[in-house]
Amino acid sequence: MKTFKKIIDIVALVCAGIVVLNYTVYLAHLIVFPEQPLAFIITFAALALTVLPVIFRKQLKALLKKAFPVLKGIWTACLVFYAVTFLAMVIFIFAGASADVAPEELPDETVIIVYGAKVGGAEESPTPGRFLQFRLDRTAEIMKSATKSVCIVCGGKGDDEPAAEAEVMKNYLVKKGISPERIFVDDASANTIENIENAMKIIEENGLKDYKVACLSTEYHIPRIQYLCGRANLEVDYYFHASSPNFFGLWSGLVREYMSYGKLLLTGHL
Repeated sequence: MKTFKKIIDIVALVCAGIVVLNYTVYLAHLIVFPEQPLAFIITFAALALTVLPVIFRKQLKALLKKAFPVLKGIWTACLVFYAVTFLAMVIFIFAGASADVAPEELPDETVIIVYGAKVGGAEESPTPGRFLQFRLDRTAEIMKSATKSVCIVCGGKGDDEPAAEAEVMKNYLVKKGISPERIFVDDASANTIENIENAMKIIEENGLKDYKVACLSTEYHIPRIQYLCGRANLEVDYYFHASSPNFFGLWSGLVREYMSYGKLLLTGHL
């Protein structure tokens, strides 16, 4: 029995280490690239609920008495659930990744839905964040090769952003040499679900229904896009992956992506 308890304690500590490592990385990302207050609240809550029970274990045991083993069991189960589902998500994302089609192989009539990400800078000169810049560079590369393709840039203005993401995206692509006539703008959407819904409206309203559809975003975002496009009955023919800026960006992005799946679950979209 004692051996079993020791094993459980080791498993709990390993899982706690995964939580602490993940949210420490994400907190560092938030410090460098601030997001809305909710992101900070979730991060601090995850770290506190993981670390404090370990630090004050003796005090909690004395205070809670008979309730301590029960609460410890719930705490351990939550940590194991997080670690297992996070690792499962990572495997799901990268095991199912498919290779991009070569841009020159795209049909003449293709519409590329480009998903937004955080923008920064001042109101008079907003700039795409690094994740968004990588997506836009990939978009420009594809559109210069597939010269008859068009794109829909998606993303509204967050409370912590100087301008609508879609407008910044369009301006960036124009500076990259893409004609404004080839760029459609959705500057009203606040999340991936709304990106897809508004893109479908733009396709319908601008006579693009016969076009092939491609989606482009950062690699870890693609599986969620695939799921939500299927849910919205949007037939997508191609998916393009934009790389993360670096390993740190990829890791923090995966932590954020896990929370996005949690939000889908809580809101009944998963």
